[in-house]
Amino acid sequence: MVVPDNGKDIFMPMLSFSVPVFNKKYKSVSRQNDLKLEQIDLERANTLNELNTRLQTALNERAAARIKYETQLDNLSQAKNAEELLLKQYETGTIDFDDVLDIQEIQLQIQMSLIEAVSNWYKKDAVVQYLTTNN
Repeated sequence: MVVPDNGKDIFMPMLSFSVPVFNKKYKSVSRQNDLKLEQIDLERANTLNELNTRLQTALNERAAARIKYETQLDNLSQAKNAEELLLKQYETGTIDFDDVLDIQEIQLQIQMSLIEAVSNWYKKDAVVQYLTTNN
């Protein structure tokens, strides 16, 4: 038996839902990852700048130590010339021996400063070598 208009008055409830592919949680995680990458890049650039600064400082200090060494060599040669003059004056009896001792003390101080300049040069050269070979 066939009934006309069969099933047209049936009420059928439907349920629908949507799954967001790019919801706020995933956008937030993606943004955090981008910020972390940016932070790592900035830290890398900061470290590189710091190393370059240390290298330039070491180069400048090494050059200053070399200049100090050369200056002390000049001072030492002048002090030796002065010592020779004072010794000749002491031989003639025009000055006291204390003056000769004073110039020898000055020579000793210059020699100590010379050794300090050489030591500083080697220290700064070691820093320069370390920073340039371990890149």
